[in-house]
Amino acid sequence: MSKCPIVLAALVMYGCAEPDNREVPAMPPSGTTPIVWNVVGVGKPGAGNRSLVGPEFDDEGNPYVNPGWVTIEHACTPAAEGGEGKAIGIWADYTYTDIDGQEVAIKNIFQNTRLIYSDKKDGNPYSLWNYEGSDLYWFVGGKYKFRAYFPQSLADNVVSSTNASTFVIEYPTHYVQEDLLLAYNDVDTTDPQTNLNEPVSLQFKHGLAALRFIVKAKYANEDELTSCYLQNADTRDFATSGMLAYGSDSDVESMSWIMGYNPPVTERIYYWSNSGVRFSTDSAGNASPAMAYTGSGTIDGDLFTQNDGWVLVPPQKSSGTLNFCFTTRNGEDAVYKVTIPKVTERVDNGDGTYTESMEYLPGKRYTYTIAITETKLELTISAADWNERESSFGIVF
Repeated sequence: MSKCPIVLAALVMYGCAEPDNREVPAMPPSGTTPIVWNVVGVGKPGAGNRSLVGPEFDDEGNPYVNPGWVTIEHACTPAAEGGEGKAIGIWADYTYTDIDGQEVAIKNIFQNTRLIYSDKKDGNPYSLWNYEGSDLYWFVGGKYKFRAYFPQSLADNVVSSTNASTFVIEYPTHYVQEDLLLAYNDVDTTDPQTNLNEPVSLQFKHGLAALRFIVKAKYANEDELTSCYLQNADTRDFATSGMLAYGSDSDVESMSWIMGYNPPVTERIYYWSNSGVRFSTDSAGNASPAMAYTGSGTIDGDLFTQNDGWVLVPPQKSSGTLNFCFTTRNGEDAVYKVTIPKVTERVDNGDGTYTESMEYLPGKRYTYTIAITETKLELTISAADWNERESSFGIVF
């Protein structure tokens, strides 16, 4: 048997520049059955546009009308074919028992392998999910762990020690606003019930939370929103970056974040400025709200104009002292500050009691509505899973 890097040589059929002089345990023979894939859906889809990914149909099977997001199929279709030109990245580990009865674990037999949605000659017979490069084949006689993430364009953010047992990625939302999707599956080729001709399913879920801010008037007012940003009151109020470890030996679906609290107190986080987005066009009660981080005429903050007002953030605890700041045309140089409450969601338990959350959770979206009256500002919070059409009832502060 060749003493090239063992599994990559067999699976990907690449040659070796130089031999590896280490003793290599006897491997199961490589097969001729290709490993094919099926993306069965995206749980809790996003509610923005090009960076946020969701399904074609809702949970009841009804098509979304003007959904404001793209399907993962469209996102991974090559640009030349009318898609977004992105890809899913796949990692795989392989464990088997050698001829001496010893268990051998091989890490990264797939390492950022690109999966795209495109027709391919003699490719995947079940769907259009195909490898961008050469096909990969099963080794029979061992167990696979698969990790997948989207978009694969974030490959430079994946930590070098990553494998399919624990996938680790650095995510800085202050300059990356891409919907982070994650999936896991495993296959035991030694199980006689396993049909290797069937595709491996990938059920993605969201790794980030999403916030949006709406400013409106409760009286006849034709002012305009001209800028907005978040601002820390303390250096550990709000993290814009973090290190995510997806999966562990005890819980394959766990998500563990280590936050980076580096924005100074004076820094403007997710800053956006605009020539003016009108937030009231007629009488009180029928005001058209201005959506922060969206709208034409942007001067600064293009990164935050692509998601219909939604800003992707790392899941984390709410501090209760973070400020949302904004300016208006009529207010000139005045900066209005609204302190974001510690409570992020209130869930009805169905028995007359409520459970309050004080965290921004992955797969959740949070809407903050600031209503301007003639004497004060009023704040309402609503939260929902991203696959719900409407948010839960609002919490008024």
